[in-house]
Amino acid sequence: MQRVNSVRTPQVIGGLLDVDCDEATIKSLLASVTGNFPIDELVNEVEQRNRLKLILPWLDTRVQAGSQDPAIYNAIAKISIDSNNSPEQFLKENNVRAFTVSFPGAKFFEVV
Repeated sequence: MQRVNSVRTPQVIGGLLDVDCDEATIKSLLASVTGNFPIDELVNEVEQRNRLKLILPWLDTRVQAGSQDPAIYNAIAKISIDSNNSPEQFLKENNVRAFTVSFPGAKFFEVV
């Protein structure tokens, strides 16, 4: 039996990225975490390493599960804007009441 502290998930993912761990392993680990952890910290850890797109499948899964966590939508918006993948459409179609998007090199904006 193995005990896992889910709160440290962001730091673990960041450390794995630092040692060039295989992406499939990181995605699998992230998918297996059952406890709550600060999503904004996870986003920060992967964003600092320019690997934000790595967690997009996990983010999409959270949205499909009905999550209304602004940190999830902020991350998806950042990815949409960064990849120029219909960011306007993303912002118009989401039902989240309010969230703020900011990332290095860009001004922040708030959707209410």
